[in-house]
Amino acid sequence: MSLVDRLAAQLSIAFGIGLAPKAPGTFGSLPGLALGLALAVYAGLWTKIICLAGLVLVAWWAIHRTEKAWQTHDDQRIVIDEVCGQALAVAFLTPGWPSALLAFGLFRLLDIKKPLLIGMIDAKGPGAFGTLFDDVLAG
Repeated sequence: MSLVDRLAAQLSIAFGIGLAPKAPGTFGSLPGLALGLALAVYAGLWTKIICLAGLVLVAWWAIHRTEKAWQTHDDQRIVIDEVCGQALAVAFLTPGWPSALLAFGLFRLLDIKKPLLIGMIDAKGPGAFGTLFDDVLAG
């Protein structure tokens, strides 16, 4: 793998979090929870939108490169999609642990159960789009 592909893979696995032996998606949601809380507390509306849009774009790029290099789709080690979805779920809430924990639980439930459009995107979405946008929608 090239240096760029290795960087993409490290981003995709959230610098090793996606290698958790059990529940990598849940562990991958934790950095998103922290990021979402930081944005909820410290960022204004436009800063949140710009940061989250940038995160989604970087995640799409990283997932696209990683899936191509690994010859896979929606590998469980890829958790940057959970980081994005969880950050989206929390960033626009009133800051605080009760709302953050509720958003964490609801995001995980939607990510696991994949109701309606979330499940359709997960099942039929091509490439990095399918891997990422079911979690963005769950967020």
